[in-house]
Formats: sequence, C-alpha cells, structure tokens
Amino acid sequence: MLCHMKKVMSIPRKRSKIGAADEAKLANPYLRMGELVGEKIESESDVLALVRKGLPARSVLGFPDKRVLELKLIAPESTLRRRVENRQSLTVDESERMMRLARITSLAEGLFGDEARAKAWLSKSEQFVPGDARVSPLELATTESGARIVEAIILRVEHGML
Repeated sequence: MLCHMKKVMSIPRKRSKIGAADEAKLANPYLRMGELVGEKIESESDVLALVRKGLPARSVLGFPDKRVLELKLIAPESTLRRRVENRQSLTVDESERMMRLARITSLAEGLFGDEARAKAWLSKSEQFVPGDARVSPLELATTESGARIVEAIILRVEHGML
C-alpha cells in the first residue's frame, strides 16, 4: 500500500479551472454524491435514509455515464435493467454499495481536483493488500473494508502523510 500511495502522491494535485459551484462540490463530498446518484444528499443521515429506502434503480444507469463505475460492481447488469424496467428500487445492499462507490468517487475527485484524473486513478489496478490480486480502487471499495483502505489512502495523501 505504501508504494501505491507514493504513486498517488507523485500526481500533481493542481486544480483545473473550475467554477465556484464545482469547487463547492469538491469540498463537500455529499453534494457530489447526490449529483452522482441523482438524489439530494447533504449529510450522512440523508445517505442512511436513501440506503434504507433503496435507491431507484434508474440512478445506477446514469452513474457510469457520469464517471467510472461499472454496473457489475453494484449488481448483475441484467438484474439492474430488469429493476429499471419494472420501476423498482435497489436492495439495501445494492444501495449501500452504490453510495459507497459514490463516496469514494467524490473523495477522489476532491483529492485530485479534476474528474478525469480521479477517474484515471479510480480505474487503475494496483496491489492494495499484500498477497492479494491487483484491483482498482473502485473494485476494492465494493466492500466496506476495502472502501476504508481506499479512504485511508485518499486521506493520507490529502494530508501529506505516508
């Protein structure tokens, strides 16, 4: 993990020319998470309420176009498409996974200050856990424990810690 953090830190964090609204989204991950899933999110309480209720399945289909998420990281694509056709919600587990990946995406965008650079990092496979196979940060973040590893990397880099 230390080697991977050095690679992340070597990427310049220069912010691209963005407007005040985009700057606010980068500073507040909840605003960006809400934008990614198509719901209003201002706090962790909003996230919890959406997960318990179940996100509308249609929110997943818009996410890949907006960022790097592969549908299979949430649930089988055929299942998601069937739920969209039947106007169903995601299960609690699928909603939780979706929100977790939206949070990781939002935090990465805040770190890099640029959606394209965040997307590149989130998609790149590395060996995060000694002895495990190489995976992308988004693949790792499909579990809560994996998401904590990715968040720890982001926070350490953000605060200049190795």
